[in-house]
Amino acid sequence: MNKKLALFIVITYAISWAAWLQILDKIESSPFESAPLVLLLFFIGAYSPTITAILLTAALEGKRGIKELFSRFRLKSVKKRWIIISLLVGPFIYSLAFVLYVLFDGSIGDVNYGLLPWLPIVFIVPIVFGPLAEEIGWRGYLLPILSPKSKPIQSSLLVGFIWALWHAPLFFAKSGTAISGFTITIPLVVLFFIAVIASSFIYTWAYNNTLGNLSIAIFIHLSMNSSGTIRGMLFPEMTLEESLQYYIYYTAVLCSVIIIGFIILRKKV
Repeated sequence: MNKKLALFIVITYAISWAAWLQILDKIESSPFESAPLVLLLFFIGAYSPTITAILLTAALEGKRGIKELFSRFRLKSVKKRWIIISLLVGPFIYSLAFVLYVLFDGSIGDVNYGLLPWLPIVFIVPIVFGPLAEEIGWRGYLLPILSPKSKPIQSSLLVGFIWALWHAPLFFAKSGTAISGFTITIPLVVLFFIAVIASSFIYTWAYNNTLGNLSIAIFIHLSMNSSGTIRGMLFPEMTLEESLQYYIYYTAVLCSVIIIGFIILRKKV
């Protein structure tokens, strides 16, 4: 196994899992309602991919590596359509899944219309979780190691699997992943892995079309996370069972988008 890849996985998992395993039963449904020490350990675990990427880059590549890594945040060379795509991909997939869920008699309960004026703020807040915490690691450090341009499928699958498995301890907390709070079963874990691996293809596609721009990766992650948060807040009366049914629709739509994207791209080649 590639040395850089192995070091990244071992260190990232070690830091995150060591932090999270101490507090799984203490994380509240809304993490910010957790005790200060619990919140600190939660964020140490969440930011491990980014912390590890920066430390390894500094140790293995020095100042030049760090400069190159952070230079990839620049948006000047990125066409505006990629900024729009990255911010809208989440709302598009979540909305389409929601339409299908409702069309097939899914229950949503009362709508929290009071949230609507706050949507821009609610959309931005999750940036402190996955987007900033993870993307320097997953798409800034890990993905480039795996030759995403020449091996996009293999790279997407491997990054997606490593990314999904990294979340494992949080499956058993009240929050932290899309399946936290549910009764954890093998089919549910498989569903989560499918969703994360499928979304990994979107990041690789964007990476290959924007010269690995990290701001775009962060925008995509923000777009996906925020859409999930807004769905939960906008329809607070949906039960766990109903939320799970919706998540199944979401995963199906996500996979369908990836498959359709492959078909379109192959026709263009």
